[in-house]
Amino acid sequence: MEGRHGQKKEKPESPEVLKARQEREAVLVREYRDLKDQLKEIVDSKKTDNDALRTTTSLLRKSPDYYTIWNVRRTILQEGFLNGADDEIANKIYNNELEFLQENLKLNPKSYFMWNHRRWCLENMNQPHWDRELAMVGKFLELDARNFHGWDYRRYIIRQLDLQDKYATDKVLERAQSEFDFTTTKISQNFSNYSAWHNRSTLLGKLAKDMTEEERQATVDNEFDLVKNAIYTDPEDQSAWLYDLWLIGREERSISILGATVISFDPLEVVLAFDQSVEFINPPTVTTMFDHTPSLLQGEWKATGTNCTVGTIWIFQQAPGTAYGPTVEIVIFPDDVCAFRAGGRLYSAVCFEVETLEQDFNNICNRLSRLVVGKNLMYDVTKRIGPIPEPDGSLDTQKTKRKYVVTSLTSSDSLQDRVVLLEREIAVVRELVELEPDSKWCIQILSMLLSDLRETVSIYSAKAKELDDECIELQEKLISIDPLRQERYEDRRTQLVFGRETLHLVKDGKRFPEIEFADEQPGDLDLSMRGLTHIPISAYLMHLHTLNLDSNSITSTRFIRNLLNVRRVNLSNNLIERLEGLQHAPSLELLTLENNMIAKWGDV
Repeated sequence: MEGRHGQKKEKPESPEVLKARQEREAVLVREYRDLKDQLKEIVDSKKTDNDALRTTTSLLRKSPDYYTIWNVRRTILQEGFLNGADDEIANKIYNNELEFLQENLKLNPKSYFMWNHRRWCLENMNQPHWDRELAMVGKFLELDARNFHGWDYRRYIIRQLDLQDKYATDKVLERAQSEFDFTTTKISQNFSNYSAWHNRSTLLGKLAKDMTEEERQATVDNEFDLVKNAIYTDPEDQSAWLYDLWLIGREERSISILGATVISFDPLEVVLAFDQSVEFINPPTVTTMFDHTPSLLQGEWKATGTNCTVGTIWIFQQAPGTAYGPTVEIVIFPDDVCAFRAGGRLYSAVCFEVETLEQDFNNICNRLSRLVVGKNLMYDVTKRIGPIPEPDGSLDTQKTKRKYVVTSLTSSDSLQDRVVLLEREIAVVRELVELEPDSKWCIQILSMLLSDLRETVSIYSAKAKELDDECIELQEKLISIDPLRQERYEDRRTQLVFGRETLHLVKDGKRFPEIEFADEQPGDLDLSMRGLTHIPISAYLMHLHTLNLDSNSITSTRFIRNLLNVRRVNLSNNLIERLEGLQHAPSLELLTLENNMIAKWGDV
């Protein structure tokens, strides 16, 4: 008869057996408490003799993960037994510790603190035997090939051996190849060995540095064959899938500057909008022209919202008492901008030029939806005429030819090579999905690969729409077959649906795959009944006057802080519990919140 989780039910203990077991456990508890009291006396009296060491030994045999006892033991050794000892005696003490650890690791091979204490012993020994340690940890991995403590310790030993041979490059590479072959053996024994796959990825990067392009490509092809064998053997095991994603690689995401907009002339306030949250390492340079001579314009950059150091919308406000000329230019250098959380970089310096002669908002209010008030001009800073202070004192005007990621080990001058690779791997996963239609890992990887392929085409192409629609369908299927992770899939679906519904607000940028605000911006947008859980890129909505989000599953109003021009927002029939970000929405006139989850006035 089976109970929960397939475990065989055992007969309940008789009262006599239960009483005997409880009495034995009570004795063990008393012994443990007595040892802890002894340890407290040792610490208070600062004893470092054999009795003190024996007490820690007894306690650690009973509780090897009690890290404080390991600290006390090291103190006893350092201040007592090792104090004044010569190298021979010290090595004997350390070897005794290693034997004690090896004995206990057999009983508890996944104790962080025993492995850490072993490192401490080796690092303090006069002549540690690293090769002997490598053999020892190899035996532990024979007993449990998936013990990540053992794999981590093995990498530590290899690093120490490589440090000894740092001037013998051939020996280091030979050792790396040996370790790579070791991972092959362990993976062949059991594909579900995440530690072996992870170790393989670190070794492959090192070995690939000395390969020719042909050797590197052959290695990559062999790795894809190994992964394919693994995922077809067990498509629900994540180890091989994660290695597959690493092997496929991913192009570092581009940070896109959507545009710049003037929102005030007195004082001058200019908005920069990004497609993801960023922080400034150095604030963008703002200059103004007087008699054809550029001059720095003093002011301060702040992100919208409570945290003014991170955001998708940044506002420059002119400092009091300063003046500006007929044009103002904003220069953003790649190293000045850092993506927050998502990862990515600005690939080239960008300059925005704003004409300030026309300062009558009655005449220009209908043009506020455009990219820039004035000339609507964005161009590479390398084309700018006249000097400007660069962060490093120089400006490289030579454009480097871009290399595209093909796999994690290979690159190409042609984006088409990446497309071919993605289409090949998508075909492999599609074939597996046909065999395993309800495999959540197969469907997740297929969705990820389709999204990567989507990044290689124009946002307005028919191919982009086809890929977006399929990714949305895949997320909806994941929601149905994997309800435990429903919220994750709903958030991903929201990103895809939001991107599709706001496509008309952006356009392909001058530097693919960056994007910019579309030249014409609508005043109203209806996103009701789209199943949205959040607003992924609120900067897209910066120019709207009216936004309808009725009947979604949105939980936060924080995104409103980036809607600088919005006047009316309908958030009826959502899941909002409290209001946030409204104090940063200067134009908001009407916010509709019927049928939400706000319980009391204090949340409003």
